Amino acid sequence: CSSDLTPIAKQATKGNMCMSDKLAKVLKKSKLFAGFSQEQLEEVVAHLQPRSVILKSGDRVYKRGDPSDRCWLIQSGHLTVKRASLRSPFRKMIYHEGSVTGIQGLADSGSPRAVTMIAEDKVELIEITHDGIARMDKATQILLWQNISRLMLRKLSACLSRESFD
Repeated sequence: CSSDLTPIAKQATKGNMCMSDKLAKVLKKSKLFAGFSQEQLEEVVAHLQPRSVILKSGDRVYKRGDPSDRCWLIQSGHLTVKRASLRSPFRKMIYHEGSVTGIQGLADSGSPRAVTMIAEDKVELIEITHDGIARMDKATQILLWQNISRLMLRKLSACLSRESFD
């Protein structure tokens, strides 16, 4: 294993790529960590302690009403959102490696989830908890909150563009 992200380099290997290499790749691709230096990414790993989560088809990532305290970066797989809508209660979500789901867990920790997110097939995620943000360097925190704000604004804009205001 390379020492890209040394705090988790001791985790078990999977295939030919060690967990730290896989994690480094996903973190670097994610808009949540856009603009982060290698040192800042190591700080993320040290304080936010991301962990790998593997779900099978039908498993829930989270359900409506659950308190939000974490988000997930997509490594692979497809997710379906179940929402409180009679017209279209299920909607397949298109994510790419590094995409974020459940950003509410960082932006508004403790608030209830508005939807249920379900694994459509085998899904590999990186779980990021809200705990530890306050322990990060102030410059790293500011960059993280800027990225969270950008992601939230993009999601709001996407939602508004789908709504009918007639």
